[in-house]
Amino acid sequence: MPVQEINRADRELGKDLLRAARTLAAGGATGDTVLSAPDARRLPQSLAAGLDELVQPPDPHIGHRVVKGLLDCGDPGPTPLHWRASDPRRNADLDIALALVASRLGRVFGWRNQQDGRIVHNILPSPGQERLQVGAGSVVPLAWHTEDAFHPYRADILLLACVRNPDDVGSRLSSATSAPLTAADVEQLQRPLTVVLPDDSYADREAELRRPIGIATLWHREHGALGIRYDPSYTHRLTDDPDFIAAFDRLGHALEANGHVVPLEPGDLLIIDNDAVVHGRLAFTPRYDGSDRWLKRVLVRSPRPRPARERQEHGYDQEQVDAHAG
Repeated sequence: MPVQEINRADRELGKDLLRAARTLAAGGATGDTVLSAPDARRLPQSLAAGLDELVQPPDPHIGHRVVKGLLDCGDPGPTPLHWRASDPRRNADLDIALALVASRLGRVFGWRNQQDGRIVHNILPSPGQERLQVGAGSVVPLAWHTEDAFHPYRADILLLACVRNPDDVGSRLSSATSAPLTAADVEQLQRPLTVVLPDDSYADREAELRRPIGIATLWHREHGALGIRYDPSYTHRLTDDPDFIAAFDRLGHALEANGHVVPLEPGDLLIIDNDAVVHGRLAFTPRYDGSDRWLKRVLVRSPRPRPARERQEHGYDQEQVDAHAG
């Protein structure tokens, strides 16, 4: 598993990053606003260069990287019971640091109808949502999925920063490239025969009323890797073709058989290639006492090409919030 331990020089880089984040927070910035501020674009040259060297996109054949201990901000306070209860100023230094790191990888954005348009998302268990297939779930595993698979302009890089994880609840990852699929399966899964709806974290109750547009589950990327777009919890099929259904089912079994758990500790940063791997989460029992698992999430879009047919999709009219727009 590609895990990058922090050496002494990298540890100093992390301290410099957090010092810069605290300075920006003292000036009133938050993780949601910092990238639109001119000061955020003027990081010290040595810090910017160090981040560019340390935090790079994952190898597309592997699909993820873990940078250990980069974002260790100390005591974050109690885990909130809901993302809306998280005060953007209480953890502004961590949120800003994460946003600055993400910005080295591409254009950082959020969704207007998800977490009130915030740029830095809080992923934590919430009462009443235990069995939902969203980040606020807990007592059931979070099934394999591509982040925001429903949208043609979804993130191609996903960053997850561990704030708290006392029960060692791992994130799960699996890759279509490493799955033992036949050429016939891959050919079937390139057919645009599934529809993926926005998940339950979106404030949109009319998605199913929009015109369905079929999407491909797999496609060929550069360097011989397979791209994947997969979220069976929110998928409708547009066909009863038994060959396609069998291939789709075999993909699910292969992802499960080849999946692995990525352990995360406070301060760790997990960088996921959203086109290369699907991710999920093990089930756990929340306590709701301020000590539960807590991650921060940021979405990044780079100029990486995707299949041209995706540009014909409506994305259920979900609007992006550009973190860099002032």
